[in-house]
Amino acid sequence: MSKKRLTALLKVNLLYANPQQTTKTRKKGKNGNALVRSLAMQYLGSGLLFLMVYGFTMFSLDFSQLPGYFTYYIALFSIIAFSQGISSIYNVFFESQDLPHFLPLPFRQSELFLAKIAVVTFTIVPFVLPVFVLFILTSIRVSMFIIWAILLAFGLFLLFLGIIFSICSFIVFGLTKTKLFKQHKQLMTSLLLIVSTVVAVLGILIMSWQMPETGATFTDRPVISFLLPFFYIASQPLTAKGLLGLFGLLVFLNVLVFVFSRLLLPKLYDQLIISSSNNETTKRQHKTNQNLRQLLLRYNIQLIRNPSFLMQVFTNSILMPLIFTITFAFNGQVDLRLVGLQFFGVTFLGGVALSTLMTNQTSFVANIISLDKENFSFIKSLPLSLKRYLQEKFRFACLLQLALTSSVIVIIALVFHMPFIPLISTLSGGIVGTYLISLRYFSRDYRLLLLDWTEINQLFSRGAGNVGLVSTMIATVFLSAIVLFVYSLAVILLSSLGVNLAVGALFIVGSFLWYRHYQKKFWQKLV
Repeated sequence: MSKKRLTALLKVNLLYANPQQTTKTRKKGKNGNALVRSLAMQYLGSGLLFLMVYGFTMFSLDFSQLPGYFTYYIALFSIIAFSQGISSIYNVFFESQDLPHFLPLPFRQSELFLAKIAVVTFTIVPFVLPVFVLFILTSIRVSMFIIWAILLAFGLFLLFLGIIFSICSFIVFGLTKTKLFKQHKQLMTSLLLIVSTVVAVLGILIMSWQMPETGATFTDRPVISFLLPFFYIASQPLTAKGLLGLFGLLVFLNVLVFVFSRLLLPKLYDQLIISSSNNETTKRQHKTNQNLRQLLLRYNIQLIRNPSFLMQVFTNSILMPLIFTITFAFNGQVDLRLVGLQFFGVTFLGGVALSTLMTNQTSFVANIISLDKENFSFIKSLPLSLKRYLQEKFRFACLLQLALTSSVIVIIALVFHMPFIPLISTLSGGIVGTYLISLRYFSRDYRLLLLDWTEINQLFSRGAGNVGLVSTMIATVFLSAIVLFVYSLAVILLSSLGVNLAVGALFIVGSFLWYRHYQKKFWQKLV
């Protein structure tokens, strides 16, 4: 095996491991070897950051006496590795679409796969380095010689990585082999990335909330039973429990490898070649007797099926509100069962606030025009009213955003036991707020129109960029909390009817002026 060829393959595959990060680094002027070094240093920096964040806590604990905390850290970093592993495996093996380009070149199949596996491993390791430290500290605490502790930890860490990599490979390669994935590649890719992210975020949050009640003495966390073999190997390697745990993990890993080699490996290379070379072979069905609205609906649905775009929409428009909701729900600090009719206006504004948080520069309505790319210039040349075309796009994107906002509101209502009337009020506020905010972001997309983008993050970075997005979300949360608190206090201390009428009148006037502004400054200027 040529070391030079393998090094070249490693560099190429590293660029595909995280396409978004590669694009951002390129924008900073990095190219060639400088780009590869920069990406490698970013992964190493992430590893050092994780070690610093968790290292201080780990050094203060005697994990040999705390199996609960030991298994908690194993589970925590397993979830992180699971999410990172799935996205890396898919990006490096499938999204890169590079295998057909290597066929005419003097690369062996073993070199291609080894390079891809090495890069995936390199992207996972920085996020799970604290597990290696955990194994070392646990063994040292039982008075094991430090050299033997490091060697044992290294072997156990490789076993841990092997199991994580095997499970992630089963999920990715198994899913991409199904007929459903082949027929709906973009949709299934989006679902794969979204589900892995949801599992990671919610898993970490749920484990963080399950903190033990501490009194005068330090108490251990509940033990995660199926992870105890790692604990026994690290703390009692020569006992019956330690040896049985090691034997069990080795058997489990070998079973995974055996099943993978029998079911997925034989045709994996052909599968990757087909996936890389047949991206545009899907036959489109031609439907007759469709009006303009139906044609544009199908067209817009095709536009939003970009996996990276759906991932960003999910993360910024749906996941954050749900995290806030689940956080308060598990803490038990919010219960809306006693919300009366006097708070009708408060719940309405709560819906408006949530819609403002969910509708931002990464949402459907804020990018639907630019997703046309060069098609937009072609459509403008047709004998078709631009105003009518944009109205259909706005209608499609706004209805989609309304569905997302309404779904999140219903979930919040169920979690917090919100009565029916306040739920209707919140839904009404969410609908009105989504429509009004959509007017702003739709016109913003037209004003900052970008049709020559090559990577979806270029659309999200328009205007104030990521800093503006984060600042807007934080400002929305704090401002909404202050307004709702003051409004609720006024309803309790003053006349609820008078306060609701005053706030309602102010909101109606403000909404009308907002609507008229975008009618005059945007819609009426279109022809």
